[in-house]
Amino acid sequence: MDKQLLKWAITNSNTDTAEGEQQQPAPDVKERGQRRIDPEIIDAILGKSDAVRMKEAIASISDPNETVENKEIAFDNLEMLVEQIDNANDIEKMNLWPKLISFLSFAETSLRIQALWVCGTAVQNNIKAQKAFIDHGGLRIALEMLKNTNEDGEVKSKALYAVSGSIKHYTPGLVQFEKEGGYESLLTLLQTSDNLPTLRKTVFLFNTLLLQNPEIVAKNIEEKGLSRQMIKILEQYGEQDEDLTHKILVTFLTLLRNSPKSLSPEETSELKHSLPELKKKYGSDVMLSGGEWDELEKNLSN
Repeated sequence: MDKQLLKWAITNSNTDTAEGEQQQPAPDVKERGQRRIDPEIIDAILGKSDAVRMKEAIASISDPNETVENKEIAFDNLEMLVEQIDNANDIEKMNLWPKLISFLSFAETSLRIQALWVCGTAVQNNIKAQKAFIDHGGLRIALEMLKNTNEDGEVKSKALYAVSGSIKHYTPGLVQFEKEGGYESLLTLLQTSDNLPTLRKTVFLFNTLLLQNPEIVAKNIEEKGLSRQMIKILEQYGEQDEDLTHKILVTFLTLLRNSPKSLSPEETSELKHSLPELKKKYGSDVMLSGGEWDELEKNLSN
């Protein structure tokens, strides 16, 4: 390879032998327009394009004869590549989304996790990738994973990452999320998961969506029983996990700011009953600011 590279560099030099004297090609070298240069030499000099590297990663992952370890390495490389918005958009341009989404059905848990990770990274703050992921059925499959009680917990965590990325700050995605039974899937997740990080991420997603589209999201949170389930989680973990408690209270504060009558009388009573002990445990200026505590309590009393 080194000798080839050296030969290529020498034969393609534009250096004149003397001023005004035209350099003549070596006798055994064809005219430049007819010469075929070894692609390996070009790759060695310029490096492969990101598009080529993405295709190679997809091909490696698709290869039934490739080892799981090598597929995991290919997934790692692909995930780093799609962090760049142009590369994420190229997934659709190169018609790679169908193949990528097919990887969500791998039998190996580690590969399902990494496939979801790639999808979730590609759709972050990227409207074109969000649309492509949803149009190719990625959202539907990820939501099915969330409500599958037999699915691995880490797979569900990464599925939530992909779902969240595909609908945040993207109204058509939120509309499709509702059509695909997204709220019901998240309710099942809250009811069946005892993984605290997953519970935190789910509640935080509700708060984000409330800020994005308060009227529609508030209605679904109440009608689908999500507010009642959050109160149950608060009663179960409220004095054990400060971060989860904070996210639940902030979400209820956002909910009540935008839809003061969204909680049932029973839910209002239960949540109001929980606040004094939580305020005492975490302090009036730690979990929420003093003004936020007052606002939450006032909204629950109206």
